[in-house]
Amino acid sequence: MQSALEISKTKSQTKILLVGDDMRSFLACARSYGRQGFEVHAAPFNWAAPALFSKYVQQVHKLPRQGLDVNLWVTAVRDLQAVEHFDLIVPCDERALLPLCAVPTNQRNFRLADPGPRALEMLFDKARTRELAHQLGVPIAKGETIDQNSDAKALVEKYGLPLMLKARSSYSIEELETRGQVYVVPSQDELAFRLDCLPSAGQYLLESFFPAAGAADGVGLSVAARKGKILSAFQHRRLVEKPGGGSSSVRISEPIDAGMYDAVEKMCAATKLNGIAMFEFRQSVTTGEWVLLEVNARPWGSMPLPLALGIDFPMMFADIHLDVKRAYATDYKSGVVGKNLVLTLLHKLQGRGRANVGVIVSALNETIIHSVNCIRAKEVSDSFVFDDLKPAIFEFSALLRRGFDRILWQRKGRPERRHGVVVPQTMAQSSSVDIPKDRKQAS
Repeated sequence: MQSALEISKTKSQTKILLVGDDMRSFLACARSYGRQGFEVHAAPFNWAAPALFSKYVQQVHKLPRQGLDVNLWVTAVRDLQAVEHFDLIVPCDERALLPLCAVPTNQRNFRLADPGPRALEMLFDKARTRELAHQLGVPIAKGETIDQNSDAKALVEKYGLPLMLKARSSYSIEELETRGQVYVVPSQDELAFRLDCLPSAGQYLLESFFPAAGAADGVGLSVAARKGKILSAFQHRRLVEKPGGGSSSVRISEPIDAGMYDAVEKMCAATKLNGIAMFEFRQSVTTGEWVLLEVNARPWGSMPLPLALGIDFPMMFADIHLDVKRAYATDYKSGVVGKNLVLTLLHKLQGRGRANVGVIVSALNETIIHSVNCIRAKEVSDSFVFDDLKPAIFEFSALLRRGFDRILWQRKGRPERRHGVVVPQTMAQSSSVDIPKDRKQAS
């Protein structure tokens, strides 16, 4: 066990490269490491991302685009490491994790924060995760892997409707620019169409809805584990999520469910997890029964909530790979709401058509209520934190500009599809946000 003096010395000398740029997992990691006194550098995919405005990001490195040549990108990371001598490289999603993990150990000049080879094999492929869960007695939804030759009628008779059609992996080393999709399949005809469109055999997973009837909540149980042994855990319940499934924008902390924790403990031990992971469950509101859906064994989107409540997963992640051992917080306050304001607004406005003045007023009202709740300690914000306001300000201002621009387009009869105008899908892709000129950058 390191002494406080040794830990302090380690912090002051530690230099970390974060690969990513999103406003949730990347920004949570940057803030955690920056507050601990680490020197934080960023290698973003989107060079104009609002998260890069964080005061804790000391330098931004523009690497070659992955889509042009992934091998060239990996070479650029290795070259950057040779110059900067980072103590640890932390990939914030699979686009960085997979190609860096593919570099043979004896050819690496860097230390990588990864979940370990067994966890990488079992937890980044939903079909392999299901197989492991079944072996360990962890409840999962009914389903199977499918291909273009699967029979839509037979599958509907076997599992009923609707169904969930999922890519086995979010990303593959062959297609890092394309994220694996998840589809809700409401009919047999739709399933037949989707089967015909599958790219290759064994690429997708079909699951029945759980529960078959009645409402259900999404539950996340997050852990840090060293060589399969859990160091700390945190549980949240989704309150608002993307229509049709996907990321959550509002969630609430809650006590850890003993049954879910037991399942997670078994999975961590079996995979020798050496890092952090968020296990996603779906729980019936009526019966309390639950199933495991998938595992994110890298920094995840809801990480700002446990960080705000003192469960510092980014720091535990770094300690695991820097071989620093100490006691970690395990207690936290339940009933605290964590909100990603911009995602909340986008989720609520989705499907309402073009923006109008009423929508803008509603968004401003939502913002005011959230701000008051944060001051009263009823809520915490993913992006708005008092010691690091710039990322949220630039993200939110870009959202407002988007709303006002759409109103003007509507009044002038100039929808975005005309004249080659493109509206960004997320604020992190807004080309109107530039990296500060006074910040050091490395090409």
